[in-house]
Amino acid sequence: MSLSAIATLLPSLPAKAGDRRHFGALSGSGLALALATTAQQHNGPVVVVTADTQSANRLEDELAFFLGHDSGDKAIPVLHFADWETLPYDQFSPHQDIVSARLKT
Repeated sequence: MSLSAIATLLPSLPAKAGDRRHFGALSGSGLALALATTAQQHNGPVVVVTADTQSANRLEDELAFFLGHDSGDKAIPVLHFADWETLPYDQFSPHQDIVSARLKT
């Protein structure tokens, strides 16, 4: 089944600012497929909030597959807003790579 055929099964895209869509009860990589299809139809950014870093990394890998990052096509970028990986009371700053990745996102 093509991504355009799957798009007919998804809720309509938001029509105005502040209008939100929630995807739920999707198993396996169904969420990634729904998000990839939505991102291809939508002209602006698509923001996804996950419960933890592990689920964010898994979703990022699945999105890369559905969006064709390995095929060399002009793919939609997937940007990960990395966790600071420090506690609020730590006496040291986060690693510079983390700061750079957050600024890029």
